[in-house]
Amino acid sequence: MTTLNELRKEYRRLAFIYHPDKGGDTVLMQILNDRYERLSEKFIKENVDFSEGRKEYEMQVSEEIRDMLDRIMFLKGVDIEVIGGWIWITGNTFAIRTTLKSLGFLFSHPKTAWYWHKGEYRKKSGKIQSMDEMRDFWGSQKMETQPETSNQLN
Repeated sequence: MTTLNELRKEYRRLAFIYHPDKGGDTVLMQILNDRYERLSEKFIKENVDFSEGRKEYEMQVSEEIRDMLDRIMFLKGVDIEVIGGWIWITGNTFAIRTTLKSLGFLFSHPKTAWYWHKGEYRKKSGKIQSMDEMRDFWGSQKMETQPETSNQLN
């Protein structure tokens, strides 16, 4: 891995394998979390293109995304996608809308998707980007989820 985005993508992939609620091992998940934190900190601190404010923001986002994904990765019948520092949920979300609201997700009517982003966001332009435009600009990682049978959080 050579970039922060590649690290985040690989962490999400491995979390689905090693998370205890997915049949993985608690100790291995703790090791994965520890290594992810150390490597993300290294990538962020060594990035000469990041200002100090951006470095602080990226550190917070890395941790917050990991924590939120741990909370939602077991929702069934929905698609979870991380685009940049945002989490988007699409699919059959009607049954879990109360859960998503309680976790701080908001609904985007133009995109017919729920989204979560830590911290305040101020849009710099009035242009509304499509999901494909956001994917092209920020990169995207879809989470593998299970088919819908029930949507209970553990």
